[in-house]
Amino acid sequence: MDLALVVPVRSFDLGKSRLSESLSPDQRERLARAMAEVVVDARHEVRTFVVCDDERIADWANERGATPIRVSAVGLNASLTEALPTIVRSGISHVAVCHADLPLATDLGSILTSAIRNAPEDSVLLAPDRHQDGTNVAVIPRRHLSRWQFCYGSDSFTAHSDLTETIGVPLTVVTDDRLATDVDTVDDLTLVRDFVATHLPEWTAP
Repeated sequence: MDLALVVPVRSFDLGKSRLSESLSPDQRERLARAMAEVVVDARHEVRTFVVCDDERIADWANERGATPIRVSAVGLNASLTEALPTIVRSGISHVAVCHADLPLATDLGSILTSAIRNAPEDSVLLAPDRHQDGTNVAVIPRRHLSRWQFCYGSDSFTAHSDLTETIGVPLTVVTDDRLATDVDTVDDLTLVRDFVATHLPEWTAP
């Protein structure tokens, strides 16, 4: 298995706006960076690509030992589509697209390689968020990439699940709290309060 871990990363100072009622801009930036480092550093001997449109993020990816892919497209779906040919040329067998805000996924590479080995052959793997709405992780075998469409946005888990049926490929749903716990809202902060307290020691839980 030759797995490519693909992590789209926005500028750290632009993300997590829904946390603004609880965290300052500086705190949101520090938290976004810390969560992204968990995901990118948990490689477990897999190739890691960071999809970005910001030179500072590209430099950060290089510092973490990942390969940055600068894109000009606007939006997550278009950015991933633009980056995909570069990733495929690296000779991978599976692409795992992972959100950058999974602070509990400290052994991400191991989690994903184990999930792939335990799934039916050529299965697409989807790990939804805890609300069964977003797609926190999507693992697509190389042979399906030519027909795959990224469907991030509202209710992306259903959209990606429906896509597997449309293109006729097996689907495995991965239920794992480490993959399901992303951080978008103030309520989410309370689920990872130890992580937040470590990186934002001045933070007071609501």
